[in-house]
Amino acid sequence: MKALLILSLMLGGVMSPPAKASGVKPSLEVVVLGSGGPRAFGRAGSSYIVLVDGTPRILLDAGPGAFVRIGELHIDLQQVDIVLLTHLHIDHSGDLAAFFNARALTSDGPIEHRVFGPDGAGLFPKTSRFVDLLVGDNGLFAYQKTFGAQETFSVRDLAIGLNTGVTKILDENGLIVEEIATHHGDCPSVAYRIAYHGRSVVFSGDMDASAVPNLIRLSKGADLLVFNCAVLDPPNSPSQLYQLHTPPKKIGEAARESGVGSLLLSHIAPDVEESEDDVMKSIHASFTGHVQFATDRMRFFVERQYQSAH
Repeated sequence: MKALLILSLMLGGVMSPPAKASGVKPSLEVVVLGSGGPRAFGRAGSSYIVLVDGTPRILLDAGPGAFVRIGELHIDLQQVDIVLLTHLHIDHSGDLAAFFNARALTSDGPIEHRVFGPDGAGLFPKTSRFVDLLVGDNGLFAYQKTFGAQETFSVRDLAIGLNTGVTKILDENGLIVEEIATHHGDCPSVAYRIAYHGRSVVFSGDMDASAVPNLIRLSKGADLLVFNCAVLDPPNSPSQLYQLHTPPKKIGEAARESGVGSLLLSHIAPDVEESEDDVMKSIHASFTGHVQFATDRMRFFVERQYQSAH
């Protein structure tokens, strides 16, 4: 039996989920706040909100523009208490302080932010140091803790070696979050799997093809794989970018080997946006499931429907 993903696109409006015929809210939803990368060409930087039983709960990455999209979509941040960072490049973390500020100003009680992200290496601090540099006692925005609700920050730094396995980092009330190390040039990076009562979505973050085996392990049988697609197949993008990103052919192979239900391509670059047909053709050479390009403000309901095996 195969899992099918019901996809719904919403270009704006209130974030209350529409009523379904059964009267039951979808268990797991993904809202694309930002589907772009570091270039300024009309897309916000990579960022997503994950809703559990209709309630926004998880912020995954916080690229520039996420703050604006949250406002446009009227997303209620009251219960968003989990932040998952794939890596600390600006296009994935530039709006994190703005998110903390918005969350504090709309809260009616104390907040404990649970933040997860990669350990540090080279020019990149570990995630706990990054958060401290932003909102710690001597941070850039030290006033943040005095400006709205009372806030505490619990930050966990995740292993970044490719030889580490899948690690469960959260398991509460049916919500499970797992992660695995990936590779993104000199920038430490991780991928995440979010599961809730039989539904699951995986976010690759930025990664090159050397991390595909790890991503496959994390993604096995997921309903939706959100894979960042920032380059074309060789040799059509600058050679140095293949040390940072996975080309479409490899994305298709990873989706096939993972056995995922559907594939959403995000973190789109201008040349990828201009070559969507070629990208689709390359991916479909290996993966026969549903493939779609992300745009800002897209909203997805993830449900399992079962069919007889063919």
